[in-house]
Order: sequence, then structure tokens, then C-alpha cells
Amino acid sequence: MHPSLPLRTAETSEISSFLPKGLMRPFILATGLFFLWGVPNNLNDVLIRQFMKSFAISRFQAGLVQSAFYLGYFLLALPAGLLIKRYGYKSGFITGLLCFGLGCMLFWPAAMTSSYAFFLSALFIVASGLAFLETAANPFIAQLGPATSAERRLNFSQAFNPIGAISGVLIGTSFIFSGSS
Repeated sequence: MHPSLPLRTAETSEISSFLPKGLMRPFILATGLFFLWGVPNNLNDVLIRQFMKSFAISRFQAGLVQSAFYLGYFLLALPAGLLIKRYGYKSGFITGLLCFGLGCMLFWPAAMTSSYAFFLSALFIVASGLAFLETAANPFIAQLGPATSAERRLNFSQAFNPIGAISGVLIGTSFIFSGSS
């Protein structure tokens, strides 16, 4: 071996083949998004029970909670892809986070006005933001390093989605149902 060449151990070779040096921060931030959208996906079931109690709504109206949420995904996934194709991942992440944040903030005035329709609108906006985030995050993670390890990066990142899903149920039952009988 030439004396000026650095020694490469199996460990450093394995890490650099998974994620090149300097890309850990964007990888961690994008991986956090997988957790982030796992939370609201499972809050819907908790919200349906609470809405049925708080608003005295029918089962059909309760089903609109899921419809409002998944309609946001359905309607905005293609526009998200077009925005990302034209302006890049960063615009998709920013748009998604802004929509997600706005939808979350709208829950407060919806609760103050006790408006079922307002809650549905807020859920739609949250899901719209999640559509942008998911559309941006998967290919972004895949392209963060070598193509040979793209599936490992995606699997690792996607492992945080069920953790978010479990957290969503725990958060929902702890905070949404706190003080209700």
C-alpha cells in the first residue's frame, strides 16, 4: 500500500457507502419528517371518537374526518411532485412544512369556535403539507448517497414512521382525551 493513501477500515467504508461525509445533517432532518407524518396519520382515529362526542355527529360525518385528511394527500401529491420537479426538494420541504404548520395552528381557532367544518379544513391543510413532505423526502433520501445503498437509507428513515404512529396515538389519548369522560 502506498504510504500517502489513508487506511480504510471496514467500518469507515461501510459508513461512507451508506451516507457520504457531510450529509448526516440533511439525512437526520429528512428522517425526522418520517416520524412527523406518522403522528397525524394515527391521530385521526382518536379525533373521530372525540368529534363524535363533542359535536354529536353521525357516523357518516365522522367518516369525513378520514376523507378530509386523505383528500389532502390525493389532491396535492401531483402538484407537490410538479413543484419539486420545477423548483427542487427544498421548495417541497418548505411548502410542506408551512402547510403542515398552518394546519396545526388552525386547530386552535377551530377549538375556540367549536366548528366541525373548521377542524376538517385544518385536517385537510395538515394532510396537504404531509403530501408535499412525503413527495420530497423519499427521493431526497434516496439521492443523498450512493445508489447502491439507497434502499438501506430509505428503510432506515421509514422505520421512524411507525414510531411516529405510536406516538400519535399516545399523544392523542393523553392530550385530546384528557379531562373528557
